[in-house]
Amino acid sequence: MAQESAEDRNAMSFRDLVSWGWRETHPVHQNTMNLVIHVFAVPLFVVGHLLLVAAIVVDARFLIAALLCIVVSLKLQKYGHSLEPNPPIPFAGPRDFLRRIYAEQFCNFWRFLLPGQWYANLKASGRNA
Repeated sequence: MAQESAEDRNAMSFRDLVSWGWRETHPVHQNTMNLVIHVFAVPLFVVGHLLLVAAIVVDARFLIAALLCIVVSLKLQKYGHSLEPNPPIPFAGPRDFLRRIYAEQFCNFWRFLLPGQWYANLKASGRNA
């Protein structure tokens, strides 16, 4: 894996960051438990953002549920990644964190899940257990 520095990632366009993140996705999603966590936690993150929009547009009472979904999702994913033999490259600050999280949650996870690579990694992790 190429380990570009945080400065290199911060200088990337969001599109380039998504491409970089895609190269990093497969190697850091090998553990069975992490894969199962992600299949629930990433949609929870998305639901949290939908609730955040609802809090802004419809009723502020959605805000607590939105924040709870987002925080629980991130905590679950952090735990899942701690189980990986090849953990993700650490975040290098708030900008790196935000850009990489949104690239993974809204772009790369779905590219990983929907075509079947998530399932292929899940099957392979069972064989390696």
